[in-house]
Amino acid sequence: MQTIDNSLLQVSVDENGAKMVHLVSINDNYDYLGENGTEEGMAIAFPVLDQSNNWASKLPWTVVDKGDTRVSLTLIDTPESYKSFPYHFEVMITYALEGNQLKISFYLKNSSHKELPFSLGFVLPSTWQSQSSVNKISLINEEHGIDIASTDFKLAAEDGKVTAFTDKIELEAESSRNFEITLTLK
Repeated sequence: MQTIDNSLLQVSVDENGAKMVHLVSINDNYDYLGENGTEEGMAIAFPVLDQSNNWASKLPWTVVDKGDTRVSLTLIDTPESYKSFPYHFEVMITYALEGNQLKISFYLKNSSHKELPFSLGFVLPSTWQSQSSVNKISLINEEHGIDIASTDFKLAAEDGKVTAFTDKIELEAESSRNFEITLTLK
């Protein structure tokens, strides 16, 4: 488990799946992911949203950078993954705290000599009331709130969860792309 914090927030990230399992307000010790965290945490999906083919949950993630307020983990293809998904790739996720915000950055690199088809997403369990606008979802309960914003992901709040996902995209051979989402605690 990797933990980062600043004077306002503390975030715990499980190396298994690179998922966030705790998002705690230091001021009142409130965990936005639930009192005891959640088993699901903030689950990541790559290269497809289908969990049976989700390399983000099947392959090992490695911590490649760690500071007080940020942690980066990377996922790289293996001979096993290449057999069923014949592409060479690297995915890096960085969790970085800035004041009352958590910025989550995804970096995807296609090291193959052909286009890499993929979708990328995450799922955050939530039983809070939600309000949606074009690039933002606001979650509100009795005493706390959180805004989830992104111009890179489509956001949706339904069925007890918030999802952020890309449509199926093809990343050109030997290229890379960045995606970002911001969580602002209120």
